[in-house]
Amino acid sequence: MPAAANASCSFTATRVVGLSMGGLVTMELAAAQPSRYWAIGLIATTMQPPESAERTSRHERANAVEQHGMQVLVDYMHTGLYGPRCPASVRARVDTMMSATNPVGAAAALRGRAERPDYRPLLAGLDIPALVCAGTADPWSDHHVTTEIIAHLKHPQHVAIRAAGHLPNLEAEDEFNTILATFLRTHAPT
Repeated sequence: MPAAANASCSFTATRVVGLSMGGLVTMELAAAQPSRYWAIGLIATTMQPPESAERTSRHERANAVEQHGMQVLVDYMHTGLYGPRCPASVRARVDTMMSATNPVGAAAALRGRAERPDYRPLLAGLDIPALVCAGTADPWSDHHVTTEIIAHLKHPQHVAIRAAGHLPNLEAEDEFNTILATFLRTHAPT
């Protein structure tokens, strides 16, 4: 028998933090193996499945991105991505990054987000601390969305970053880093 067949699988518990679509990945990971995580962070994300209108608009936008390129998505993201206090340097950096993205990959991400499942049952089953953070100027992860996430968690800590949009970690970097570091230190296993 090969040595690998006799090896036992071991791991060290950790934490996982996800922004926007990364929040969905965070929920999937934590729900699949909750014992692996001692804390999660859900930053500017959602847990509800899309309504019909959102599903349709995401598929239409994906088709447009494939046909006309990334500027379609960059223009759309400007409708809510940045809050009023977002530094110009952050806007330039993120716009450059979005513009350099492969349109096929961006379209696939839009289609995937259009078909996301309902994460509410997954969150309700988690018994670990969760940081829920969003900007007060975020039109997508707004107060209603964030409140519903909090209602489905057993141990939520909510933080709203004033005047930040959908990228609170970049728009208010120092404030966000302090919030996240404090949350992780508070809940780190001894």
